[in-house]
Amino acid sequence: MVCTKSEIHSVILQHLEKRMEQGRKDFLLAKESRDSDTKSSAGDKFETGREMMQREMDKISAALDMQKNQLTQMQRISLIENKTRIGIGSFITTDAENYYVSVGLGKLTCGETAFYAISADSPLGELLMGKQVNDIIELRGRKITLKSIQ
Repeated sequence: MVCTKSEIHSVILQHLEKRMEQGRKDFLLAKESRDSDTKSSAGDKFETGREMMQREMDKISAALDMQKNQLTQMQRISLIENKTRIGIGSFITTDAENYYVSVGLGKLTCGETAFYAISADSPLGELLMGKQVNDIIELRGRKITLKSIQ
């Protein structure tokens, strides 16, 4: 059974929310680790450990910001519009794979339906934008026929 566009959209939202929750937990663990480190006679070792934890916290914080932006982008996508041309929010089936033009998350599944969540700014997204059913795109020497657009 093929999932509907709204079900696929929900899968992506849930995926982003899980990643954000894990990021928040990782941030708190890194903060705890940084703050619980006690000053020892080896002051340089203490400072190096704290700096490493701070860098990890900065990295996690940047990832959380990106995920928040992706979540905002997903919330702006209209599920009502049915387009004849591919745009942001289009679910495309091809003779090869299925794609949802939204945010770049890679391969996901909805029930038994595998699909790739791709950004419109990705090389494949740029190739797909504006195309219609039965158009053929060429990606890395491989021809892909567009079967349907939701």
